[in-house]
Amino acid sequence: MPIAPAFAEPIRPVRAFEPTIEHLLDAIERSRLRPGNRLPSESELAKQLEISQPTLRQALRILERSGLLTMRRGNGGGIFLAAELIPDDLIQSSIVSEERAMLDVLIGRRVLETAVCELASQVATAEDYTELDRALKLHRTHLGDRLLTFRADAMYHRLVIRASHNATLQGAMRAVTRDMAIVRSTYISGLESNAYSLEIHERQLEAMKQKDLEALRRLLDAHFRIVEEAFASVVGRTWDELFQDRVGAPAPGEGNL
Repeated sequence: MPIAPAFAEPIRPVRAFEPTIEHLLDAIERSRLRPGNRLPSESELAKQLEISQPTLRQALRILERSGLLTMRRGNGGGIFLAAELIPDDLIQSSIVSEERAMLDVLIGRRVLETAVCELASQVATAEDYTELDRALKLHRTHLGDRLLTFRADAMYHRLVIRASHNATLQGAMRAVTRDMAIVRSTYISGLESNAYSLEIHERQLEAMKQKDLEALRRLLDAHFRIVEEAFASVVGRTWDELFQDRVGAPAPGEGNL
């Protein structure tokens, strides 16, 4: 017996870049721009749309990949219209490619941040731990203030990277941090600045001080999943579908904090 179609489909969270793309397409049409015409600068567009620059850059990158826009650097550079009409399926294809790129960022973050934290647990100095304790105290002090907790969280991550005392890993993590800004802006809306994240950071730091790598890996897995599960939800998938085959099954006890 055939299964009747559902009366309604689940509501999928809207990714921040989607309304940005729609607004840009509407503005291009209203302005009657022609191929070769210049759009306002990135900073001006972000101001007009009242969005973050990471979200705008992601929308522009998708439209550039689809062939609608071209981005030029240097003197005479800017954002230019490259075509008058781009089929919607090309834009959707570019969105899929962008989400694959963001998935790569999340997997890369797992690999690199785990390596950084494990190394830091072995080589961090007393001064490093003093600064890390200070960052977590700031985070706890400002819980409830989204901007200040975000800054304290970012400070903590920078200090962990510095505590690895490894220039190669520090350089690699700077690139990951830039890309993670896009992931956070688009997919998770500040989830990592909450009390649960702070608790994980506090326990993570204690595991680093004790050089307990097993506990550290378990806590890092829980920390990574905050963002990974939010990302999976927004793109309409589950964590298992996106990450299980890429990161492997958790060790016994992982995920149960």
